[in-house]
Formats: sequence, structure tokens, C-alpha cells
Amino acid sequence: MEMMEVPNHRERSTSDNMNRHLDSNGKYVRYTSEQVEALERVYSECPKPSSLRRQQLIRECSIFANIEPKQIKVWFQNRRCRGKQRKEASRLQSVNRNLSAINKLLMEENDRLQKQVSQLVCENGYMKQQLTTVVC
Repeated sequence: MEMMEVPNHRERSTSDNMNRHLDSNGKYVRYTSEQVEALERVYSECPKPSSLRRQQLIRECSIFANIEPKQIKVWFQNRRCRGKQRKEASRLQSVNRNLSAINKLLMEENDRLQKQVSQLVCENGYMKQQLTTVVC
């Protein structure tokens, strides 16, 4: 059994890797836009198609005639992973916005409290001066 080459993920983006498959010589070939559109349509209906559904897709769509069922399976795995990554990135952006807003409020509160401390230090100094004047 011939080993499949694993792409270096640092060299290519996730979406670029998702849109490639191995040809009969074991070389990467990009999926056509027609193939990607068809896969995305199936994905929108069912993100995790069964083995039978994937085989049916290959049989019924001539555009997948040169693609192995395993490659279709991997495309769906990659697509689910990319969806999870996008969802997590969106969640983290939302968390970041919330934390930034909280940070801004805390910085404003900190500034207000620092001014209040400065005011109290001045008042304390004035009171000490008044006390020493009265005592002397």
C-alpha cells in the first residue's frame, strides 16, 4: 500500500488544502470550483455523510469519477474542522471585544480613583498643615 504525502500545513492555508486531492499518480490536484460547490451543497445538507452517501455522490456525479471515496471523506473531515475553527475564531473575537470594553471601563475607573487619591492626599496635607498651625 502506497503512503499518501502529508502536506505541510505551514506552507498552505487550510482552505487551499481542502480544495486539493490526490490524482492517480499520488500528486495533489486542486478540486474544481464545480466539485467544491457540489461538496459544499452536500455539506450544507449533511456535514457528516455516511460511507454509502459518499459512494452515492461519486456514482451520481460524474465530476467525482476520478476521486476516491477516502478523499471525499477527508474533504468532509477538513470542512468540519474548518467550520469549527471559524466558529471558535468568531467566539474569541466576541470575547476579545467584551474584554476590551471591560478593560476600557476599568481604565476609566482607575483614572477616576487615581484623581480621587490625589485629591485626598492634597486634602490630607492641608489638614496636617492646619493641625500643626493650630497646635503651635
